[in-house]
Amino acid sequence: MEQGSSQQSSSNTMRVNKYETTLPIRVDVEAALTYLVPPLSGILFLVLETQNDYVRFHAWQSSLYFLSLMGALFVMQFISTFLSWVLFFVGLGSVVYLAYRAYLDGASLERYELPYFGPVASDYVDTE
Repeated sequence: MEQGSSQQSSSNTMRVNKYETTLPIRVDVEAALTYLVPPLSGILFLVLETQNDYVRFHAWQSSLYFLSLMGALFVMQFISTFLSWVLFFVGLGSVVYLAYRAYLDGASLERYELPYFGPVASDYVDTE
């Protein structure tokens, strides 16, 4: 009898898996995909992924950083063509590097935070 009661009490407890996501995609791949088509993919994952904080952090960081970068790029086009191209290539390099870091850190769920944008994204995720 005692075995049956212990099984019953353990089946009532809900286990939370930090690697579990709403979508049927691995956490590391999902986090890297938030940087694929910035900022649209970040916004898309903010809407679709409601369960995993690691993915939501990268979706927030991607959206905030690349929306700001797009605004700076828009302004820079009127000031200097050369500097706008430099900023464009900085954005492309950022996509590759941030996607790589999100994928690489997916095993440990360590958040790679950009200056200013990372802490803001962490605050958004932690207060949700």
